[in-house]
Amino acid sequence: MSTQVLSRKEKRAIAARGAKLYGVGGDAALAIHQAYQLIKAGQLPEACQLVVPLTRSIPDNPHPWVILGMAALKRREAQTSKAFFAKAEESAPKLMEVLTGLAKSHFLCGEPEPTLKYMAAAFQAGNREVPMMKLYLSLMSKAARVPRAVEVLGPIAEKIDDPELTLEIGTQLAETEDGKSASVKWLERGYQLSPDTDQGKMARLSALFHAGRMVEAEVWARELLAGEFSAREVVMVILLGALRFQSRHQELIELAEGYEFTDPASYARSRAFAANAYLDAGDYTEARHAYLEAMHMVAELEEPARAYGTFCFSLGDYEEGVPNYFRRHTPNYRATVPAENSEKESLMAQDRILLIGEQGIGDQLALLALTRVLPVKEGCEVIFAADPRQVDMLDGNALGLKVVAKDDLGVTVETPAKGQAVALGDLVRFIPDHPAAARRGSYLRPDPRKVREIRQRYAALAGDRPIFGMAWAARSLIGYLRSVPLEEMVQLLPEGAFVVNLQYGRTDEEIAAARAVRPDLEFYTDPEVDQMSNLASFAAQCAAVERVVTIDNTTAHVCGALGHPETHVLVPTGSECMWYWGREAEIDPWYGVLTLHRQQRAGDWSAPFEALRKVCAA
Repeated sequence: MSTQVLSRKEKRAIAARGAKLYGVGGDAALAIHQAYQLIKAGQLPEACQLVVPLTRSIPDNPHPWVILGMAALKRREAQTSKAFFAKAEESAPKLMEVLTGLAKSHFLCGEPEPTLKYMAAAFQAGNREVPMMKLYLSLMSKAARVPRAVEVLGPIAEKIDDPELTLEIGTQLAETEDGKSASVKWLERGYQLSPDTDQGKMARLSALFHAGRMVEAEVWARELLAGEFSAREVVMVILLGALRFQSRHQELIELAEGYEFTDPASYARSRAFAANAYLDAGDYTEARHAYLEAMHMVAELEEPARAYGTFCFSLGDYEEGVPNYFRRHTPNYRATVPAENSEKESLMAQDRILLIGEQGIGDQLALLALTRVLPVKEGCEVIFAADPRQVDMLDGNALGLKVVAKDDLGVTVETPAKGQAVALGDLVRFIPDHPAAARRGSYLRPDPRKVREIRQRYAALAGDRPIFGMAWAARSLIGYLRSVPLEEMVQLLPEGAFVVNLQYGRTDEEIAAARAVRPDLEFYTDPEVDQMSNLASFAAQCAAVERVVTIDNTTAHVCGALGHPETHVLVPTGSECMWYWGREAEIDPWYGVLTLHRQQRAGDWSAPFEALRKVCAA
């Protein structure tokens, strides 16, 4: 609709409302209104002709500049559109149309960080363009920042109920190390929004799998395979995963070996699951063959290469492991953080090095120990870009690291120059060059006053009873087979013990179940410590507890980085034994301080339970 077809009454209404709509009234408001309509109709020259005079008569009004920017965007004139929207930003930095235009302009210019910055601001200002949200999610995925993307998009996606966006959020989260549990909500919601589509049915299967409901996942997978389902090979891979997490190793191997895959990626993933099953059965030779087959089938898949690399590490084979482990990142990630940046010659040439955190909190705590053998020249500033929750915990660390939040990169922290960005995991290349003692030693330095206050408070609550800190679950799929039900773990404790809850996440039901089988124990959840959001307080809490019994999760690594002398870790065998722990040692080979209690057979905790029961009774 243009002003030529507006009635006199409509023109008067637009002119009257102009101050509210466009910050100007009269003929200028009519011109702006008409120009917006012409932009929508694709009549770009006519729209520009209307507003060019306004850029001179009302230069501080953002709308003429926005309209010129929109026209330039439609003509794919990236630099021109960026200049027009930047002019509009001077007078209206929070206007949604301005932020949206800047985001799209920077994207066309190939400038990812400003693109992401303005996209997030545009969504917060009211932009509801689903295609732009999906693009934002994709770009944040390439930058390994999916959880942050979901923080921005989540509240919006919950209101607009777009099935494709909802499913994309769930799928992207499921592909991240720390987002698998969080993906469940989105995948289930995606299924509810589109239950009759193959995509929706697949979302339900993924939700069951990532929620750890393996029996239900198996049943649903077999039901889909029995019908006319399109993505049959993907379903088969998830079925193999469900069998693996039920410790049905032989059945998994037979099914994987007997199914005729036509999709190379699905076949590669099936071989990776077979490798896990062989490892759980103790057959390292067949496990190696299966890993190699998975990698050779689809060279660009990152996960099989990462798994094979860590398999080699666990056997002490760094010559074979390092180059394969270095393939764990996508080409897009490696374009900005090349593996070559971690070479000694490159590191020695830098005055500033930015270590980029990756994987989970526990893995990062383990890998940070390798900064002790990082070859840098004297005076080089080494910065660790961390999960925001780690910043306070690492304050005053003994590694000499400056710590910043990863989310602040390019915002309050200068973007690294060429050669300065190094993936934290790439430091594994220096392990063979140094004795294990070179990386060992505590480096977390919690506030001593906080430690003392917590220790005294727990002592007052416990009285004469022995105090144990306990953590029993890894709240993600990757830690499914490392977790132990609390009601089983508490059977290890002496009568009347005071149990401090060190487990992150919701624990009320688990503690209630444990209390039912051990009513003699007192369980204490400290209201002043949130293990999820305040890792500094959590580190102080771990340091304050006399004795810690934990599975292999973040608690174990916090205690290792603290140098906690009385930490006992339940460690699985087979594919779930993390490479940091090696295969046989009782004192952990990484931190050199944790006591490891190992399974003798995959899925069987009886032997480590018996050993740990004697330790707890002493």
